[in-house]
Amino acid sequence: MREKAAAFFRKQKKEQWMLYLLLVAIGVVLLLPTGTKKTDQETEQPQKTTARQAGDAKVSLQEEMEQRLCEALSRMDGVGAVHVAVTLESTGKKIVEKDIPTRNTTEENQKGEEKGSVISSSREEATVYEKTQSGAEMPYVVSEEYPAVRGVLVIAEGGGNPVTVQEIQEAVMALFQVGANKIKVVKMK
Repeated sequence: MREKAAAFFRKQKKEQWMLYLLLVAIGVVLLLPTGTKKTDQETEQPQKTTARQAGDAKVSLQEEMEQRLCEALSRMDGVGAVHVAVTLESTGKKIVEKDIPTRNTTEENQKGEEKGSVISSSREEATVYEKTQSGAEMPYVVSEEYPAVRGVLVIAEGGGNPVTVQEIQEAVMALFQVGANKIKVVKMK
């Protein structure tokens, strides 16, 4: 049996080997998984694409920032239990993709000389939209700017210790890029 297989492989030409390798590569690509499997709950529930109002987005972002800061500060040595209040400047800003075609035109005088030519250009802006799975069109968001932090209040059990207060202020300054004048640390009762 080995002798027959060896004889078969010796008879093959270079082009045939390339064809076999190509067929094997195509078979491997077809067998690769194409993505993650969706659970039954994900496939049964329709996708919801409701836009949150600006006020809701501000509150949820603010609450998320407060929760993450609480978790971080409570793990610091000497801080103890902590409660945090964060105020934001605005709701943030989403930058949408714009399609900006420009058109340049040149008009020459009647003699065809370039001296009397007039060059004009026009510029138009159009927002780029993407279709959701439900068929609705939403502006294509390129980037999102988060709102600036206006102030931070930290109420901590260790707020009576000046060393702990300094460490809390430095941590908040590092996380939110705010000055020490925008951070107030007080002792919890």
